Amino acid sequence: MTAILLALGAALAYGASDFLGGRASTRAHFSLVTVVGAGTALIIALVAAALVDGTLSGTPLMWGLVSGLGSGFGTLFLYRGLARARVAVVAPTSGVLAAAMPAGLAVVLGERPAPLAVVGLVIALPAVWLISGGGGDSSDNGRPSGVIDGVLAGLGFGLLFFALDRAGDSAGLWPLAAGQATAFALVGVVALKSSRPVPQPAITTPRPAEPGRGPAPEEAPEPESRPWWPIAVATGVLASAATLLFYASTTTGLLTIAAVLTSLYPAGTIVLARLVLDERISRRQGLGLALAGCAVVLITLG
Repeated sequence: MTAILLALGAALAYGASDFLGGRASTRAHFSLVTVVGAGTALIIALVAAALVDGTLSGTPLMWGLVSGLGSGFGTLFLYRGLARARVAVVAPTSGVLAAAMPAGLAVVLGERPAPLAVVGLVIALPAVWLISGGGGDSSDNGRPSGVIDGVLAGLGFGLLFFALDRAGDSAGLWPLAAGQATAFALVGVVALKSSRPVPQPAITTPRPAEPGRGPAPEEAPEPESRPWWPIAVATGVLASAATLLFYASTTTGLLTIAAVLTSLYPAGTIVLARLVLDERISRRQGLGLALAGCAVVLITLG
């Protein structure tokens, strides 16, 4: 039960972090948002690792570095998708694949899931297709559907979950710190290469007309300030808490259960998008979400 509660807590923290990251990515380049969040998470991970006992060794640290690659790539593609596409497509697609990928790798390595889990994995395939708008137009006001971003983000998070489980708990939280350092370096390089200042449109206001001179020319005041970095810092705090909770869940329970329950994070993201952004969910996507929920339950029971 402890592992289940930890995984559900990780799902809630990831969902809130992803929603805030998507909102911040509409105000600044998604790579800048990602690098600020990753830097915040790195600081928290280093402090936590120093406070927890653990023996440093090569193999756990290696898996920690691999988890950082998954975290960095997954977050970059997720934030890009949340910024330019539909939250109700990007988030669930990434969540289903983040649950299925660790289970698939476990099968390759010799683990044999129960029949219920196999049924859940099979159901997840049409769920992804429906959530992504399969069989209909999934665009919204000219925006891309976000299928590719969701798939790549899900694969990245799946690698994160699998690698953290392989790292084990013998090295304490140092594998987690190594992963955060790798993710920070990765997104930092992307931010340096791809980020560009976003020009703000000038907002003009008329001045009172002078007598005998007609209407006065309009003046451009200072552009509206919409700070994004506090939101990005909040994403890093929440993401760090989520990763710590997931890591604790894998050390006290099974990877399959921890990964699948943690991958429920899109539910929180979608609920926030519905409440804050009033983003609609089509019937087709609603059916896909229902199938995804059934797949998660079956995989967990299996």
